[in-house]
Amino acid sequence: MKKKLFLFALLFSSLLTACLSDEDEGEKWDAAKVCPEEGTNAYGMPNRGTFTDERDGEVYRYTTIGDQVWMAENLRFALPYPYSFCYGIEACYWHKRWESDEVGETSCFKDTASLAEIAERMQSSCTDNDCIAKEYCEKFGRYYSLKDRDQKTGHELLNRDVVDSVCPKGWHVPSKAEWQVLIDNVENDISRVLSSEAYLFKGLNRIGNDTCGFSALYAGYVKTKIEESFVTANFWTCTTDSPLFVNEVGFQEQMQIGLDAGTISLRCLKD
Repeated sequence: MKKKLFLFALLFSSLLTACLSDEDEGEKWDAAKVCPEEGTNAYGMPNRGTFTDERDGEVYRYTTIGDQVWMAENLRFALPYPYSFCYGIEACYWHKRWESDEVGETSCFKDTASLAEIAERMQSSCTDNDCIAKEYCEKFGRYYSLKDRDQKTGHELLNRDVVDSVCPKGWHVPSKAEWQVLIDNVENDISRVLSSEAYLFKGLNRIGNDTCGFSALYAGYVKTKIEESFVTANFWTCTTDSPLFVNEVGFQEQMQIGLDAGTISLRCLKD
């Protein structure tokens, strides 16, 4: 009798373990379900492909992750400074000489201090700064500011006209909630959306596998100079948690939603 009870308990334990194993297997993240390379998405488009921005003829890769379709490259559409610029390429802008004076002047600037390091990290074959800057802009995109300074309060607020027009037709600047959907879809495993060319930190050899084809690159951000290039990525949202603060999504070891770091990269999401 004891032998029969032992055998029954052993069989029950094996069945229970098998059921748990099957359940665990079913809960594992599966790229073929979340971001398959083949097949079509809800828009009837191939899950991955390219599209052309009709404004300037730029061609961009895109990828489908869950029910969302994301640009798989940083935006390169040229808005006048200070709303966008390419690092290392001269930018000129008109500004008032004094706040109360309508007379203004044109100023130009060109920061090339980081181009030597950028060329080394990109393993560029360029031999001059103009070539390096052009290659960097093509690969990493332009840096964008979507805000204006309120002259009365000094606060920097989203320019909604810029937000509504910066992305190609049929695409938009994602909200914080839409970015959160992406983060949840990949279980905040940054390797799934990080380009295989993007080193996680300077000097370390940890790279992404880009399972979902999002191909994020660490372009850093710009304040008075370029910072954290090849170390972090920062992307705009169109969400303000208060009238004073705009949200961004930062990529480093994980994806985190925080306050915008200045002039940063931009990815568009299909409407």
